[in-house]
Amino acid sequence: MAAIAMTAGLAACGTDNTENLGQIGAVSGFLGGVVADEPRAVRIARDVLSAGGTAADAAVALYATMTVTKSSVAGIGGGGVCVVHDRESKKVEVLDFWPRPGTRTADGQVATTVPGVPRGLYALSARYGRLQWPQLLSAAEQYARLGVPVSRSMVDDIEANRDRIEASPILRDVFMPDGKTLQVGDRIRSVNLGALLTSLRVKGPGEFYNGALGAQIATAVQNAGGTLTAEDMRSYKPQWKAATEVKVGNETLYLAYPPRSDNGRSVIDAETELGAILNRYLADIEAADSNIQANTGRSGFVVLDRKANAVACMTTMNKPFGAGLGADAFGLNLAAGDAGYAQTPLMGPALMVNPFVWEYYYGIAGTGTPAGATKQIATMAEDLIEKGAAANVPMNSAGKPAVNIVRCLEGIPPHPESCQFIADPAGGGMAGTQ
Repeated sequence: MAAIAMTAGLAACGTDNTENLGQIGAVSGFLGGVVADEPRAVRIARDVLSAGGTAADAAVALYATMTVTKSSVAGIGGGGVCVVHDRESKKVEVLDFWPRPGTRTADGQVATTVPGVPRGLYALSARYGRLQWPQLLSAAEQYARLGVPVSRSMVDDIEANRDRIEASPILRDVFMPDGKTLQVGDRIRSVNLGALLTSLRVKGPGEFYNGALGAQIATAVQNAGGTLTAEDMRSYKPQWKAATEVKVGNETLYLAYPPRSDNGRSVIDAETELGAILNRYLADIEAADSNIQANTGRSGFVVLDRKANAVACMTTMNKPFGAGLGADAFGLNLAAGDAGYAQTPLMGPALMVNPFVWEYYYGIAGTGTPAGATKQIATMAEDLIEKGAAANVPMNSAGKPAVNIVRCLEGIPPHPESCQFIADPAGGGMAGTQ
């Protein structure tokens, strides 16, 4: 896999300046790192780590920033799934905030979903965060209000989905202002989205789901022809789940979702527990509708802090740029609710941890398309079974193949010098570390 690797080679020791907690530079020495498909969001997440935030804090800030800078795959109206490792509590669990289809109230409505991001990110922050919620949303809010330069990663998505953007007023206003398609370096700005992010920053997600704001959003979506009710908003809750566990030597690999297939062809060495389950994921890919799965709007990122806490997530709008329909007055575009597109991914994010000493070893997340899933499977086989283990994996070309990885194969906290933060060039993002 062609990749840009950045290796963290600083001393294992590091300190927190508790007096400066929340300020960039509060952490000295190795602070961890992040890999994702949008560079500016990576920089914001890295700053959160530098300010003494946990991996969960950085993941929240990264995702929130992507709702502005990479909303094609990570809008407020979308959702996602994360595998979370917390070393202090000796726990790995899955946070599932995948967007669920809204209720149809009339004929002819476009299928849209219940936004999962606000409650999902708040749940992650509340359980495993260290910094204050408002601080984690401030960069996203400012970018939406004041504008932010468009990255090559975002422009690639705009160019690939020009027809869908032209057909949607809510998308056209943001990505084709004055009829001109945004180019790299142009400023993307959404004042209405900025106001929504202000509400979320100040009030948290309660008003968004349970209050007058939630009812207004549901009414606006229905008036625009989408499927959503106030009861859908009130009843939506993210779920904390047990991960699917696979032994890999002395370590355990924790996966967001189990494979759907009970068995698969022995493409990868099935003598190992990991090889057997990867073959089942390959069978899922073979059985999937590639035309649908290739056009899912998804992205993956991995965040690691210096204490070995880690978060690997997949974001989704179900289609690139979602349904292209939502609540214009709030800058809110919803994820697509079509049954095929709203399915959970062919391959979700994963973390590998030693469950005896709770050291971190490996994290990976991709796009979940057939191309991304097969690339993720092949990478895991090569990294965690042996070189050449993926020699017979039939690489798929359907959809974006980006896969982002954080390898620390000697384990951290003891060996941060073994860490590699690898951003896949196919995603257009970067790795940020120190």
